[in-house]
Amino acid sequence: MAGQGQSASGSSAWNTVFRHVRYENLVAGVSGGVLSNLALHPLDLVKIRFAVSDGLELRPKYKGILHCLTTIWKLDGLRGLYQGVTPNVWGAGLSWGLYFFLSHDPLHYKPIMGNKNSPYVTV
Repeated sequence: MAGQGQSASGSSAWNTVFRHVRYENLVAGVSGGVLSNLALHPLDLVKIRFAVSDGLELRPKYKGILHCLTTIWKLDGLRGLYQGVTPNVWGAGLSWGLYFFLSHDPLHYKPIMGNKNSPYVTV
């Protein structure tokens, strides 16, 4: 019986400390990070292609952004535009998810001194 009482008090302490945390913020951060990365990854690829274009004959020469995108599309298709997207999606989803999960609500709440029932109030 004593074990049940401890878990109930531990559970209520956990709920008291993390009452202000909203899991919707985690989902919003992950989905925003993933979608923004999927939308902008072809442009990031173009930026990298321009950065490594050092004038060697082995690498294709691009006249501009659209020429680079169309050349990659013609040579490799959609797969070519999204080369290396997996680590970027994991990193952006994880970082934005954790950012929104851990820092969004504490920015909108402040502790109330002396009130044991409600440790946080909206600002």
